[in-house]
Amino acid sequence: MVTIMKYKIGKISRLLNLSTEGIRFYEKNGIVAPKKELYSSTRYYDVWDIHILMRARAYRRLGFSIQEIYDVIHSGDIPLLTDALSNKERLIEEEIIEKMNLLKRNREIKSMVTDAEKMLNKYRIEFSPHILRFNTQNCNALINEPRRHLLASEWISHAPFTFTSAIFPKDEILSNGKGYFLGFGIGDDYARYLNITPNNYIHRLPAHLSVFTVFASSSDSLLSPARLAGALDVIQNSGLELAGDAFSIVINFHKTKDIYRNYHLVWLPVKDHTKDSD
Repeated sequence: MVTIMKYKIGKISRLLNLSTEGIRFYEKNGIVAPKKELYSSTRYYDVWDIHILMRARAYRRLGFSIQEIYDVIHSGDIPLLTDALSNKERLIEEEIIEKMNLLKRNREIKSMVTDAEKMLNKYRIEFSPHILRFNTQNCNALINEPRRHLLASEWISHAPFTFTSAIFPKDEILSNGKGYFLGFGIGDDYARYLNITPNNYIHRLPAHLSVFTVFASSSDSLLSPARLAGALDVIQNSGLELAGDAFSIVINFHKTKDIYRNYHLVWLPVKDHTKDSD
């Protein structure tokens, strides 16, 4: 007859680095069944219980529900186990892809914040990012269209991949006007990841040669295309032509006392006529 050593719950808890409450949870759900000696209420576990608990924790880390753990441990059915593992593999892959995209986005936001400090009220020529966006505001007033409100709710749920974005129409920039639109944007790569496509509300803004600048904005000052007068001077003095509406990515929202503040990273699309003559 094989003699199997028996251990109290405290010993098992220390060995597995698992709380006594955790062990009782697995016991309550039928994963392990400690033995009781006659005339004693003390529960004892053996080495088989140790390995079952270890395996249960492994399945738990892989995302198995307690019912799934019970089923695979009590059935010994290989197809059941491999099907469950295949399902968890798919879910883990999805989580990894999400985490990798979050890491990438985190690095992009950090880079934009750092660059904004360096480029405040300065200018350079570069290609704008390829984004999709839609409007929710005409200046400071919400556009009263239920479909836009639904889109806004959906896009907010996709943060941090989505961002606040302004459109400064070309005509308003050239006339030193006051009109602009606010809404939400998303990079083309994240739009593909989240299956967001253009429609009657969502418009694609492809990458375009642009003059890039950054300006600070706050709730106690007027936001208007006039803030881009310096960029327009750079365009004209460089022999370029404003080729369309400018757009911004708005970052670093914060509050100082009762004043809200942020930065607009702005791209003004340009056309280089010297290349046309070549």
